[in-house]
Amino acid sequence: MFYKNLLKTKKSNEKTFEFDMFSSSAQTSTDESLCNFNLTKECYNFKTESGALVSGYGFEPFKSPLNKTDLNSESVVEIRGNEVSALWDFEWYDQQNDENKYYCMYFNDEMKVCYDNLFGSRPTTLLVNTNFTETPIGMKYKIEGIDSMIFSGEGENLLVLYGQSEQTSETAPQMISICAHYGRFFAITKEARGRLVYSDNLNLLEWSDELTKNLDFSDARGNLTKLITFNDYIFIFREYGITKISEYSSDSEFSISHLYQSDSYIYPNSIAHSGDKIFFLEKSGLKSFNGSSVKSLDLPEVKLLSKINNNCFGQCFEGKYFLACKIDFSDDIGGIDETGFLNNALLIYDENLNHVDIIRGVNVRSMLALNNPYKSKLIACFYGENKGAIGQLSSQNKLFNDFLPAKWTSVKTQLGFNAKMKKINNFTIKTAYPCSVKIRSEKESKTFSLNGSDVLQFVKTNIYGKEFQITISSDGEAYISSFVLNAKVED
Repeated sequence: MFYKNLLKTKKSNEKTFEFDMFSSSAQTSTDESLCNFNLTKECYNFKTESGALVSGYGFEPFKSPLNKTDLNSESVVEIRGNEVSALWDFEWYDQQNDENKYYCMYFNDEMKVCYDNLFGSRPTTLLVNTNFTETPIGMKYKIEGIDSMIFSGEGENLLVLYGQSEQTSETAPQMISICAHYGRFFAITKEARGRLVYSDNLNLLEWSDELTKNLDFSDARGNLTKLITFNDYIFIFREYGITKISEYSSDSEFSISHLYQSDSYIYPNSIAHSGDKIFFLEKSGLKSFNGSSVKSLDLPEVKLLSKINNNCFGQCFEGKYFLACKIDFSDDIGGIDETGFLNNALLIYDENLNHVDIIRGVNVRSMLALNNPYKSKLIACFYGENKGAIGQLSSQNKLFNDFLPAKWTSVKTQLGFNAKMKKINNFTIKTAYPCSVKIRSEKESKTFSLNGSDVLQFVKTNIYGKEFQITISSDGEAYISSFVLNAKVED
């Protein structure tokens, strides 16, 4: 005789969980259990805008063609000195040869302004000997219709590269920012940060106090930091706000409009102009300005920014805003030694896609968008071990010769079945290059190393727990387009 087995056993249902949201923004909510299982907690050194995990941005040695007729053949631009602290570009019309010439300029630890031809032979770096005792501010300008560069800083009179000559002004004060508008020049000077100086005489070499006038700004918006001409107006960025100056060409009157007052400090080096927008960072977050109003960019990644970003630097290039900054990552170093980094990340915001990618482990000091009719590039100089180099943006996930470790981490998830025990049986993945997958629960953790393949790979796991977190890492090239978990859920 057979008796019915009255012992109760746990039933389980097998489920699949497809991770197809690699392009999602980082979830910075403290309660990750409210998020969908396949969303991102943290991601760096991958490009994710396509929905796949692809080799991220990086920097390689700066190269440029030796002539305008063969733009595909490039050579490395050799750097003079052991440190580069600032970058500028200079376009100059050569009347004798009836052509525009393009130069990349930089300031080095020899306290010299160095420059190289971007589309011509570079037998040696050209030099401008200066007496600056610190990195000067460099600004493009026109004097009597001639392309010029203005340099201003400690230890040297105002220096002007004027055509093919170098001249200085013993009367002009130290400048912070300048622009020309409607036949006048406007300037912020170091000695009087609370007022705007202007003159009908556009030649800064002929500066005199008798020829200049002032507009005083003494209010809660603070000192003046940067001038930008935009939409036929002058916009003054200040420590805590933005002021618009409307000038009438028929007389000397001005209309002054205070457009924005911030509740926190605006970092002047983060201000960058692209098309119909100006982007900037203030302590309360990332902003965009369209000429009339300021909009907060509601990007979860911005919440990762450190409270201290005094060394941040912004630049716009090909429809994206690049911000060198400090980010508080969830781990200590993540395989990247960030000891002494003044900026440990580059945040890249694509306004059209409303998407963010992050490069981690790059100590960028400043950037420059080289835009010309022949070849455009984003170049950068660095703090730390790469301080003597100039790099150009690449898509190889390398910082010069070394790959940058890439990581994508999911939110902690109970896979939609709270408080129930689960067993992750296996996963499938499609990866063209080697990578590793780490799955951890409150009970255990396992890491799986995978080779690259052009077919779907099947991996047995057998991991138990109620809550899981997935990490996908790469130390080289990457293209991961599919990841699916198979799990049993107890009834």
